[in-house]
Amino acid sequence: MQVDELKEHISSYAVELLKERGISKLYPPQEEAVRRGLFSGRNMVIAIPTASGKTLIAELAMIHEVIRGGKCLYTVPLKALASEKYREFRKWSDIGVEVGISTGDYDSRDEWLGNADIIVTTSEKADSLVRNQAGWIRNISMLVIDEAHLIDSAKRGAVIEVLVAKLRKINPSLRILALSATIPNADEIAEWLNAELVESEWRPIPLYEGVFYPGKILKLNEGGVIEVKAGRNVESVVKETLEEGGQVLIFESTRRNAESLAEKLSSVVRDYAEDCSDLAEEVLIENEGEMSQRLARCVRYGSAFHHAGLLNYQRELIERAFRERRVKVICATPTLAAGVNLPARRVIVKGIRRYESGMGSVFIKVSEYKQMAGRAGRPGLDSYGEALIVAKTRNEAVEMMERFVLGEPEKVTSKLGSENHLRFHTLSVIAEGIANTLEGIEDFFSSTFFAYQNEFTMRWEIQRIVLQLEKWGFVRSDGTIVATEIGDLISRLYIDPLTGYIFKEAARRFDNLSEMALLHLICRTPDMELLYLRKSDEWVEEEAYAFRDELTYFPSYYSSEYDWFLREFKTALCLHDWMNERDEDVICSKYGIAPGDLRRVVETAEWLFHALERIMEHHGNGLSVEVGRLGERIRHGVREELVELVKLKWIGRKRARKLYNAGIKSLDDLVEKKSVAERLIGKRIVERVLAEHRR
Repeated sequence: MQVDELKEHISSYAVELLKERGISKLYPPQEEAVRRGLFSGRNMVIAIPTASGKTLIAELAMIHEVIRGGKCLYTVPLKALASEKYREFRKWSDIGVEVGISTGDYDSRDEWLGNADIIVTTSEKADSLVRNQAGWIRNISMLVIDEAHLIDSAKRGAVIEVLVAKLRKINPSLRILALSATIPNADEIAEWLNAELVESEWRPIPLYEGVFYPGKILKLNEGGVIEVKAGRNVESVVKETLEEGGQVLIFESTRRNAESLAEKLSSVVRDYAEDCSDLAEEVLIENEGEMSQRLARCVRYGSAFHHAGLLNYQRELIERAFRERRVKVICATPTLAAGVNLPARRVIVKGIRRYESGMGSVFIKVSEYKQMAGRAGRPGLDSYGEALIVAKTRNEAVEMMERFVLGEPEKVTSKLGSENHLRFHTLSVIAEGIANTLEGIEDFFSSTFFAYQNEFTMRWEIQRIVLQLEKWGFVRSDGTIVATEIGDLISRLYIDPLTGYIFKEAARRFDNLSEMALLHLICRTPDMELLYLRKSDEWVEEEAYAFRDELTYFPSYYSSEYDWFLREFKTALCLHDWMNERDEDVICSKYGIAPGDLRRVVETAEWLFHALERIMEHHGNGLSVEVGRLGERIRHGVREELVELVKLKWIGRKRARKLYNAGIKSLDDLVEKKSVAERLIGKRIVERVLAEHRR
């Protein structure tokens, strides 16, 4: 189907814009979606492989909806993916379509988005906007769920299906478009959504899968398995791809393995890559620690590693350099497979096992392997893509072929039934006024994917959770169930009700807590990401004992909770070092974490301090002022005296300390002592700060 045939649905202006993007003809799955009712207003589930055109299908549907006067909400699982889609969709502003993005604070309404035609956000942020009753939510006429198969995710899957159920309640005529990888039970998702299913295995370029073992590759060929010659190791397979002008993505099970392999491959890649010294310098802009130095050395020669321990700007830099074909090889952990669009000629899966607590080394899911393999093949650059699993022996290669290459991906199953998810969403259903009886709550959950997949009633679980929420003082029941003021606040703050209870009890019981006690308090909550204990961390126990009289909670040494408590306290100590200006690299070394981990813990702590401050204020507890100050210090990683300085754009914790020690404590001081400031932090930075102030 030629795009010219779409003019009656999306306008000639939109068609011209597609042509400018080099799109003149639809892929077969896209054409199938159009023929099956993409412009008819019905719900649709699009289950097709990576790079087969899911996003364009959504764009066509959204532009059609906007032309008809509708408003679209496009949800994704990750902030990085939201930013990528926002940049993509911004191109439609050329024909007057307003595109907005929201990934920020969880308790804001972002009313300014009321003017946008297409709003891109994460599922969690979308749910929080519903909880905070953003006025424009009622105007949403179309919901697009990207990566809908992540309903299977233990962490964020429940949010997706509850968001669908809520928006359907708000707008019964809501149109839903779910985009998914190919999964065995896409028909179940379609039936749940009362949607038309478009399912295809078509790819723009063919994907060949196989298993490498030293000297040979087992490959599928016309339904059978053949054996072909290959190099003796992974380096030789990478070199072969580079010689053909291709790029390589390698998936490892651990960060350490990804880093060491990227370093090892640098000597191979450097012969096929241009000098990337400028990129290597850019890697070190915000951090010059050991891991960043290692990454810079790799990037200089055209290889890189990619995992959650990197800083956001470092990950974005590597992704951009790979798209520009300057970086030729990326060694990544599986988080990249579910993230941004980053195809390569060859995908090599080395980490086919992972360590799971209590289970040891286990095979990854077939669906995870398929997600990685789907990254093989760069449309417009490659005539094919190849995915290879790495095995040690021929016997193991045969096993990997049967398990993964020939294996069927696992079915998507709802994770809403776990207690923490039910507790979290039950309070919101009550607080938002969606239901005010046990029967009403049960009726709401009966519209979820969990209820579709499970025939048993949830009444007993719901009743038990409502009784718990009532005991905690978050709801009251006298014929109808309604949220109390504090219950409504906790729902809008987007925290686990158990976190809310811990904070509420602290607000009720304590009017004076030390800095360390407050840090440990937020680390006691289920919303906090805790650091792991290492064998060399005996010092944590000694530190904890020294603070035992200050803390709100200190378990017995013989308690089953003691080791968990030490993890909480280690995390609190890490935050304490950060907000007291300990060098970032020293912190990472001391606590056995990477810069990206530190920033993630800090962001979570800042959010929890904000929630604690609001709850303290609600209870009239004067500690709210101190909590607010600590939140600012956590955000910037500084002592109290630097807070005013670091609020200035372009002034980070290190520059602020240099200025403060020279007697420059405010913007006025900076203006007055401009020449001193220029010597300390550079003329260009000072000019940027002052220009920002003049705005």
